[in-house]
Amino acid sequence: MIRIIILVLFSVYLTAGDLYLFNDRFQPSLRIDTVVDSYTMLDTSDISEIDTIEFIGNYPAKPMLYSLLLPGLGQYKNGDPLWKSAMFVGVELASFAGWAQWSKKAEDIRNQYEKFGDIHWTLKSWVENTKDGLYGLNQYEDAKIDGTHKLTLHLSGSLAEVFGEFVSSDSLVNYPEWIYSEDLSLSKDQHFYENIGKYDQFVGGWDDINLLYTVNKIVEDTTEVILMTPNKNDYISERDRSNKFLKMANFAVTAIMFNHVISGLEAVFTNQRQARDKAQKTTKTDVGLYFDPRNKYGVGGIAVSYEW
Repeated sequence: MIRIIILVLFSVYLTAGDLYLFNDRFQPSLRIDTVVDSYTMLDTSDISEIDTIEFIGNYPAKPMLYSLLLPGLGQYKNGDPLWKSAMFVGVELASFAGWAQWSKKAEDIRNQYEKFGDIHWTLKSWVENTKDGLYGLNQYEDAKIDGTHKLTLHLSGSLAEVFGEFVSSDSLVNYPEWIYSEDLSLSKDQHFYENIGKYDQFVGGWDDINLLYTVNKIVEDTTEVILMTPNKNDYISERDRSNKFLKMANFAVTAIMFNHVISGLEAVFTNQRQARDKAQKTTKTDVGLYFDPRNKYGVGGIAVSYEW
């Protein structure tokens, strides 16, 4: 064992004759300012401050969540120019204002045409005119009480005891006298206001049925005959106008949703781009020779440093 140690020491001596000839050009790329020859010489009491490395995490989901909650907030958190946040906030406010205004307009028009229908359309007129074929209604196949579409009737008193609380308008074919009873009322729900304006079956209920006229509507390759009165025409026009404002309000809601999504995606992309730019600026790669005192020429290899 002693012979092996002696042989190793002798070999080192022969191959590293200038062991202590230190040259500055062989400084390692990653500088070591203090060389401690022995761990026993290290006095921990001399260490007054220990440098720490701060790891700053990049979470691209955070600006996205900010923008999903409030468009433009993610851009503000990213440190983008204020005009970018203002643009998303502006779209949000404009879309919300449009939705509020158009929804109110549609609701106001709906209330008006429903009141108009309550005044100018009655169940009694519908049954009498349609059942007896008045004003030439019997020549039109769709103008009948027991047609494709139904109205909901509400019964009370003795009628409800026999027939139940709710019945279909088809029942008026067999019991037309119900229209004169105080125990009968009409359920004026959304379907009612749609039916009296949309379908020829109920045209006999309009109070100006004596002014009945027809309109030819081309549907694909066929011509459809629509039964119309002046009041029914006004009713349909107002209902269509209300639906247009309602569609505009729906478009505004869609714009709000897209504004949130686009703002969120843009905030993520910007955050990622900023992170890449920062990494390129703070990252530094260096290559140099590594000093090894055990080597004859003091070169122990190549040192590569990567700072970030």
